[in-house]
Amino acid sequence: MSYKDALSDLERGGERSLTQQLVDGIATAIESGELEPDEKLPPTRELAELAGVNHLTAVRAYRRLRELGLVSAHVGRGTFVRGAGRQPETGRVSDSIAWQRYALPEYEPGYGDRVLADMHRQATARDLLPLSVGYPSARIFPVEAIEEAFEATLRERAGEALQYSEVQGLAELAEQIAALSAARDAPEDPADILITNGASQGLTLACRAILRPGDVVACEDPTFPSVIRAVQETGARIVGVPVDEHGLDTDALAALLAREEIKALAIQSRLHNPTGRDLVPARREALLALARRHGFFILEDGVYAELRFDGEHVRSLRAQAPAHVVYVDSLSKTVSAGLRIGWVAASGPVLDRIIAAKRADDIHSPTVIQLAVAGFLASGAYPAQAERARSHYRRGYDALREAIDEHLAPIASFVPPLGGGHVWVTLDPALDERELVEEAVRHGVSYAPGGAMRVERRPELSLRLSFGYLEPDALVEGVRRLAAAAAELRRRPPRRQAMPL
Repeated sequence: MSYKDALSDLERGGERSLTQQLVDGIATAIESGELEPDEKLPPTRELAELAGVNHLTAVRAYRRLRELGLVSAHVGRGTFVRGAGRQPETGRVSDSIAWQRYALPEYEPGYGDRVLADMHRQATARDLLPLSVGYPSARIFPVEAIEEAFEATLRERAGEALQYSEVQGLAELAEQIAALSAARDAPEDPADILITNGASQGLTLACRAILRPGDVVACEDPTFPSVIRAVQETGARIVGVPVDEHGLDTDALAALLAREEIKALAIQSRLHNPTGRDLVPARREALLALARRHGFFILEDGVYAELRFDGEHVRSLRAQAPAHVVYVDSLSKTVSAGLRIGWVAASGPVLDRIIAAKRADDIHSPTVIQLAVAGFLASGAYPAQAERARSHYRRGYDALREAIDEHLAPIASFVPPLGGGHVWVTLDPALDERELVEEAVRHGVSYAPGGAMRVERRPELSLRLSFGYLEPDALVEGVRRLAAAAAELRRRPPRRQAMPL
């Protein structure tokens, strides 16, 4: 009897739950060799129909199998046998590693974590157009200028470049970043700047310095998955605040503050990821008034703020309220993602806490990279480079917008972004999100599903399409493939209703 035959004949009303019977049946098939390493398991809805159970029961069974280390899940691809505990073919590990899954602390990656993992894998996957990827295009990288900066650094300051340096970062790089901030109408004291390995590390360090288990953090909903993970890893509870075309809903935030105290708010006030919209002036003032009245930190992410192609320049929230705002930013979207140069700007005791967290994390960011980037910024090359990046992103957006209008218009709607690297699209809610992710990959395209960017579950079906990484022709083809995937799902008859749990 195959494992599928066994799963179709579960014992109803027995001592073992239906979930446990599914887990045991699949685990037995893996251990017996019926299911081999890397073999794909049925989708959860197919498993539910096969076993005659509720879809949620199938989801719980796969989750438990992941906890046991027997399977792995990949968004858009499915669930696969891991073969944990088998000796690797290379023989590098001479004894069993199966005990590790019992010794390690429990870890359940969230939906957003899995989407991020797949996003990085999909960036270089063959035969797949990754509309999911928020990377910058290699076409915008100032290769010659960066090469010259590194050559000068190693030629003139090799000993210093290869040595340890200050935890807070090199003063000359902080001075260049302060000058960059001043040009953006947001003056900074170099002493208030900490150099980090990208903006993500800055956000993680700030959360670690500010938050403790049980604290409450408000966050834009939707947002980037890394924001959710950075908050949750501290043990704090994250609460979503709706976002619309005018930015964070400050009335909803005020209502939240009437119910409970928050320690911090995480926000992208300019060119928000994924909507590309700004927090409008009236809401900016309302937010800052709430922060002062209730005494909470604002964790402001500005990584896309330089990529504006519509509307007037907007100052950072930190420029208006430096005592309340911890600001994180990087050069990843405009200069180079691989250099991993980011920074935190903060004032008062919170900066000392963040520096202490950096010291515990990795001592300091690489000295040679800091010196080279300081030289690049000092050369005066950045303004032209930023304009080059803006032009590239604008071309990408124009191509993506036209493709959506041509191929997805009957079922798609979106508010035009003012800049950034993404379009936040709402689709016909008759489509199932995870089925569309899987069907899209089968058609050779990936995107970031809206559910992975949500703090709280919402009824609408949304998705993020990114336009900074691919060339215009590839963006158009990716949208065409996505439309074909959606059309395929719409043609299919509704799935048979599974037996309720």
